[in-house]
Amino acid sequence: MGAVTGQKRARSKPAINSWGLILILVIVLTIANIVMMMTQPIDRINGELWLVNRVVSGQTVEASLVSNPNTTVQRIRLLGMSAPLKEQAPWGDRARQRLSDLIKEQKVILEFDVERKDKSDRLLAYIWKDNLLVNQYLVSEGLAIADPYPLNSKYDARLSRAQSKARLQELGIWDTQNPLRLSPRDFRRQLTN
Repeated sequence: MGAVTGQKRARSKPAINSWGLILILVIVLTIANIVMMMTQPIDRINGELWLVNRVVSGQTVEASLVSNPNTTVQRIRLLGMSAPLKEQAPWGDRARQRLSDLIKEQKVILEFDVERKDKSDRLLAYIWKDNLLVNQYLVSEGLAIADPYPLNSKYDARLSRAQSKARLQELGIWDTQNPLRLSPRDFRRQLTN
């Protein structure tokens, strides 16, 4: 009857193992994140056109208003996120460099929320480059931490989702082999004490 002696029947392997499922999940989340970042139409953003002159850190830039080039250069703090300081090597330099690559000497739209300035007299803004919310992009790449700024909460949910995905994917500061040890806020507190 076709029985074969001395041979074991080959077991069928599952088509997708657990690592395959994780890889598929990461790919789907990455694609969803990119689509989410790119779906905010530029014409729905209520902001002002600025020219970025210099990137100071991963969360601060200097820029001037395009419509009035005679105005002084302003410092702008990106809302809803905190980037590591340069002393938090290598993360601070990576955040600053990525931000510089994205927007240095570029025209961007600054979108303001409830409070327009912080205690240090910096403008508080969300930065849009084309259809990309730069604040969210830095968080989604694991280069910054979602950090709500009281009263200014327009994009807190988006930034929080971006951070959750970056953590799941172990990107940047969330890399389990080389994580950021202290949050930027805790690191700044430690410096001042």
